[in-house]
Amino acid sequence: MIDPTPPLDRRSFVLASLAAAGTVAMHRLLAPALFAQSPRPGLVIRNPRPLDAEAPLEALAEWRTPNDLFFVRSHFGPPATLPAHWTLTVNGEVGRQTVMGLAEIRRLPAVTIPVTLECAGNGRGLMALPNTSGVQWQRGAVGNAEWTGTRLSNVLERAGIRPTAAHFWMEAADSGGPRVPKFLRSIPREVAMRDALLVWEMNGEPIPLLHGGPLRLLVPGWYGMASTKWLTHIHARPTESDNSFMAKGYRYGDGGPVERMAVKSLIARPLEGARVRVGSVRVAGVAWSGGGGIRQVDVSVDGGRSWRPARLTGRDDATAWRTWEADLPIPRPGRYTVRARATDRTGATQPEVAATNPGGYGNNSIHAVSFDALA
Repeated sequence: MIDPTPPLDRRSFVLASLAAAGTVAMHRLLAPALFAQSPRPGLVIRNPRPLDAEAPLEALAEWRTPNDLFFVRSHFGPPATLPAHWTLTVNGEVGRQTVMGLAEIRRLPAVTIPVTLECAGNGRGLMALPNTSGVQWQRGAVGNAEWTGTRLSNVLERAGIRPTAAHFWMEAADSGGPRVPKFLRSIPREVAMRDALLVWEMNGEPIPLLHGGPLRLLVPGWYGMASTKWLTHIHARPTESDNSFMAKGYRYGDGGPVERMAVKSLIARPLEGARVRVGSVRVAGVAWSGGGGIRQVDVSVDGGRSWRPARLTGRDDATAWRTWEADLPIPRPGRYTVRARATDRTGATQPEVAATNPGGYGNNSIHAVSFDALA
């Protein structure tokens, strides 16, 4: 539950604490993240408390998603209070327990990379699921941002991880109360050492509180639940986490874990129900995958009987989505439906309809948009 304390009172308290400790530089880093708790009105609220909100499709037409239009997924919501001195503790199968402050972490070698994050339940509300309690997302629980931080391996190596550390359990500061399991998930060693990052900036600004500031994990290519927000502890363990959110939650119908993002595309222009002029109509959108980038996007206006290639535009990054566009000839007035289908670099292609599963995860069905062409 979000702390009901008025923002000015909390701000005064934190500033006083920081001043007393003589950490003005830390305040400059934390202040934007601590108090930027209200999403932009353009977001579509799916759950008010804790906040779950998705971006409108028109906000996803560009390569970079603004912070205030980036989707928000909360299990318990931001922590009620944040310590003046944020610390990250690494323990368990390590040579020495290591506690690092945010300023110390920021002194490690830094990288900035674009990463697309998608909630595993994105599209759940479009599936025919009779009994799911998950957030009824449509298509906007996804976004692309440039993230700045350090590779997780830099921190783990400082702690002297042992060969027995096969999994890393990520513990967040948020909590649902004493009777509710903490949100805690783990990632395997090879992912932790090769792909994962600890990040403190989002699109060139300190990460807002709603998006996991001041420090979050980022696992490129995996669905968003792996990128733990408000990260405070990393437990090196021989086995995968037995936490409920890992052992029972985020599983497909066959029991397999929900991990890498499925190949997927969105049509951001035109929007459903748009009215356009006959002639040439430009269709545009984005496509992404956990499979190392997009190889091609195809579009169809005849129900999928024939497909034509779209142009891939903008930056080509294995960890980020790709923008695309296509100019379609629309010779006469009427109602038209355009479909988009992406193929990633592993050869995986979007299905017409994704297989359902009890949790409504990984819906990567082909996106179709209908519009009216006018003379």
